[in-house]
Amino acid sequence: MNKKGLEILSEMDVQNLTALIEKLEASSFNFLKLENEDYKIVIGKNGVIESSETEKQTVQVAAETPVESKTQEIQYQEAAATEEQAVIEEAPSNTSKEIPAIQEGIEIIKAPMAGLFYAQSEPGAPPYVKVGDQVEEKTTVGLIEVMKVYSAIHAGVKGEIVDIHVEDAQLVEYGQPLFSVKVK
Repeated sequence: MNKKGLEILSEMDVQNLTALIEKLEASSFNFLKLENEDYKIVIGKNGVIESSETEKQTVQVAAETPVESKTQEIQYQEAAATEEQAVIEEAPSNTSKEIPAIQEGIEIIKAPMAGLFYAQSEPGAPPYVKVGDQVEEKTTVGLIEVMKVYSAIHAGVKGEIVDIHVEDAQLVEYGQPLFSVKVK
């Protein structure tokens, strides 16, 4: 693996990726995509999710100690774990994919990143929003947790919540619809 790839993956990153892989394995999702300004990570079940947008460096999670090779793979061994692969890519400048509204006047609030979606601020607290609630652009509609960091999701539109597409503590993908809002 080249030096840039090694700088991206610290020991803590590897531990966090391992935890994400375990959560992915336990879920019904086939892949998980995380990205920021510097990199994009895609973790997939049963093979790599290919993308022709950018150059890739492959990190295969299957052995415990990093090993350099010509194919730029680092292997990590996990006891009784199934083979998972993660792709680290440089993030493209514009990755937003518009999901068309199902009906005219309906806007979809989408997940701004992959992670665990939370509908309320803490267990037992009321949800941020429910069907029928009025929202403003800056209304918090939920949280997404990525590697123990919680990010608030704002409605971004003024209107009424007409549908909730995800459940509390559900793993969501980047761009996945979370809420439908009837625009005012």
